[in-house]
Formats: sequence, C-alpha cells, structure tokens
Amino acid sequence: MKATLEFDLPEEREEFDMASHAADYYSALCDIDNHLRSIVKYGDGPDEVIRLAEYIRRELMPDLYS
Repeated sequence: MKATLEFDLPEEREEFDMASHAADYYSALCDIDNHLRSIVKYGDGPDEVIRLAEYIRRELMPDLYS
C-alpha cells in the first residue's frame, strides 16, 4: 500500500512542515515520556511531582496509559 500527501504550497506550508517532521515530534514526545517514566518509577521527587508526572504521561499519550 502507498499513501501520498499533497499540499498546496506556500498556502499549506505549516501543514506540510508538521507532516514532514511528525517523526521528530513523536521522538521528542517519547523522550519526554521516558523522562517522566523515570520520575515515576524511581520516586524521583516529592509526591506532587510524581503525581504530576503520571498525569502528564496520561495526557501526552492517552492510548498507552488508559
């Protein structure tokens, strides 16, 4: 299967940039999630920080943590 995305440039430049950099954005989110996971797993900080890290993880990637 092949998929083709088409954009009318320059009008849809922002959409094009978002689509062409999606893997970079996802990688950055995974890095953030891994850092938050470490905080939760090792209890790195006060209880409020750990609860906030858990909350952010659920909000960033709800499909993984529902």
